[in-house]
Amino acid sequence: MRITVIGCGNSGLIHAAKLLENNIEVGILKTSNAVNDDFFHIMQQERGYNVKDETNGGKRFFARPEFITKDVKKAITFADILMITTTTSQHEYVAQKIAPFVRDGQIIVLIPGYMGSLIFKKYIDKNVIYSEWETTAYNGRIVDSMYVRITFYNPRNAISVLPVCELSNVLNLMSRCFPNTSYSRKHILESALHNPNMIVHPIGVLFSASRIEHSKGEFWMYREAFTDSVINVIKAFDVQKNRMLQEFGCEPLDYFEAAKWRNEENLDIDAMTVFKSFADSSNKGPSFINHRYLNEDVPNGLGLFISIGKVIGIDVSVPQSIMTLSSALLNKNLSHNARTIEYLLQKNKVTINDIKFVID
Repeated sequence: MRITVIGCGNSGLIHAAKLLENNIEVGILKTSNAVNDDFFHIMQQERGYNVKDETNGGKRFFARPEFITKDVKKAITFADILMITTTTSQHEYVAQKIAPFVRDGQIIVLIPGYMGSLIFKKYIDKNVIYSEWETTAYNGRIVDSMYVRITFYNPRNAISVLPVCELSNVLNLMSRCFPNTSYSRKHILESALHNPNMIVHPIGVLFSASRIEHSKGEFWMYREAFTDSVINVIKAFDVQKNRMLQEFGCEPLDYFEAAKWRNEENLDIDAMTVFKSFADSSNKGPSFINHRYLNEDVPNGLGLFISIGKVIGIDVSVPQSIMTLSSALLNKNLSHNARTIEYLLQKNKVTINDIKFVID
């Protein structure tokens, strides 16, 4: 099994390191020309990068992939599995770049998805299987262009597969790559709705905007933002989200219960206790408002949610309000070019049956 990790950010390098630790052949493809460029050149010179894995007793090791490149053809033809770890805002760009080199039988994994498989299908006319994750298997960050620090892992990492009939095959492969990735969702829409970033990123920034700007880099979002009143907003969002889950044959699951399921080994612990423990171990940030927490998760996550809600006729007033106020914060219209179900299905008029057909 050969895997190309597409994306040289925190997520890409962390997951590549864990794959290498698991003795899997890995290549790394950088698709951007600006983000993390300094570290990219260092990695190329050193033919790898240093890792400190705090999820494994602080183990330090040197991750040495087969290649670290910007050569798209080399990277795509090398792999059986392509793991897309860029931001979801880059899905269209990445799909167009890799499409000429994708071959039948490859698996394309989107981490996370937001139903981005449907974007890749627009450009890739091959017999390809897609898998979407609601979040990452491991978390951490690049530290001062010196090493990659892995700080947290999800004991349970759920994935979905398109087409659904390939679920067993893909789940078997993914669980060999990452032992915590042995759980599944019904379809890519359920994975999108359980993406935690869609809820906590916009809400955390929106209700802490003045604190973020005033603190000048000393804001700890998960520790500071989610007071009792802000948690009430998350719960109000959950009511609307769970209505949508039920419309598509999925079990309702509140945000904090979903977070506990992902983050905690012991499911007997209270969900809020788990969330507070996660908050205490989380990193600082964001340090500015014009951040991907709004620029990515509002148009791609909330935009998708709102568009589907309108199709099936459920109340989407909470995410709509968050999108409106986030747009006002940034002084730009985040609904413009948002990821909508109409855009993904390339139809002006979408019905619930259209959505059910494509996700199955």
